[in-house]
Amino acid sequence: MLFFRGTQQLMSQGELVLGVDLGTTTVKVVAIRASDETLVGSWSCETEASVSSDVGHLASEQNVAKIISSVDTCLKSIPSNLAGVVSKIGISGQMHGLVMWTRLAQSTDEDISPSSLFEDLSGRFMRLSNLYTWQDGRCGQEFLSSLPATESHLRFATGFGCCTLFWLVRHEPGSVEQYRCAGTVQDLLATMLCGLERPLMSTQNAASWGYFDTMAGSWNSEL
Repeated sequence: MLFFRGTQQLMSQGELVLGVDLGTTTVKVVAIRASDETLVGSWSCETEASVSSDVGHLASEQNVAKIISSVDTCLKSIPSNLAGVVSKIGISGQMHGLVMWTRLAQSTDEDISPSSLFEDLSGRFMRLSNLYTWQDGRCGQEFLSSLPATESHLRFATGFGCCTLFWLVRHEPGSVEQYRCAGTVQDLLATMLCGLERPLMSTQNAASWGYFDTMAGSWNSEL
C-alpha cells in the first residue's frame, strides 16, 4: 500500500524527514517535508513474520529477517527524487520486545557496500535471534514474582525485554551467551543504519524493557 504526492513543488521547498515504524504486523514509512510538516508520501508492508516456538501458544516470536525485508520493500518504493532529499530518519517500533545479535567484525574492504538492509543483515551478522515480542506470555506470574525488584517507575510484566532475558537464562541455558548485543527491533534497525558496533537505546525503549531508572537515566545494575 502506498500514498504519494509526487509534485516538483513539494520537492523544491526543502528537505524531507523519513519516519520508519516497525509495528507488530506492519512496517510503515512516511516522508514529511521538514519546513511545514506536509505529508509527501507513505508506504506500508505487512511483515508476516510470526513463527512457531517450542514454548507453544504462550510464546510470541517473529522472524527478524522478514521484518527487515519489509523495511527494504518500503524504502525501495520511495521515488528516487524523494529519496535524494531525505535529510533525517526517525525510527519507532513495537516496544518491550527483545532481539539479540552478534555482528561480524567490521570489514576493512571499502568495496563491500550492501544494496539492501536484508543483504547487510545476511552478510554482516553472525548470529541473530528471533524477536520475542511484547505479546510473549512465557513469563508467568510465579516466574515474575521470583525476579529481583525493579527501581523503575514501571512495574515489569511478561513480554518486557529484561524479563524475557531472565527467562531464557533460567530455562534455556546457553541461549543468551552466544550473542553480544540485545535491544528492541527498532534498536537493531538503528544500529544497522548507523553502522554501530553496539546499540544505543532511547530512554523510552529502555523503560519499556524493565529495570531502567528514568530519573537517574541508568539501568538497575545492582540486582
